[in-house]
Amino acid sequence: MCSEIGDGLHSAPVYDENGKYYFINGNNLVNSKIIVNETETKRVSEETFKKNNKNLDDTTILLSINGTIGNLAYYNDEMVMLGKSAAYLKVMNIEKKFLYTSLQTSNTINSFMSSLTGTTIKNLGLEAIKKTQIFMPCEKEQTAIGKYFQNLDNLITLHQRKPSR
Repeated sequence: MCSEIGDGLHSAPVYDENGKYYFINGNNLVNSKIIVNETETKRVSEETFKKNNKNLDDTTILLSINGTIGNLAYYNDEMVMLGKSAAYLKVMNIEKKFLYTSLQTSNTINSFMSSLTGTTIKNLGLEAIKKTQIFMPCEKEQTAIGKYFQNLDNLITLHQRKPSR
């Protein structure tokens, strides 16, 4: 289902307050989006980014794997470099929205939780992600299911917004 599964940099990079690439981790993955705080999220230089570039593209789903487990986001050409608590999955041979939805099912979450390592801070290893079973229907049904749950997520987000006064 994925052409590549990996994670980000396992050490702290040299930060550059004038850098144009944000250094993100799993806590930056919120409700299918990459969230950065302009003043708090650290940045790295283009040189650091190029040394550690994972060539993320429009097939990429991001998954938090350290501390906070299971947060997801779509990669949408944001200028980011991944830290070790963010994994990337480059999707192939499956509808991306369907896989995104499948990664949130109780079966998948239970599989992830049963394979966590670490004592104080829990970690989801890349091998555990690779071994996770995802049951999938034909491509037409994957598309329909993925769109249905994306629309449902959008409706939930709309209803969670506070009315402005």
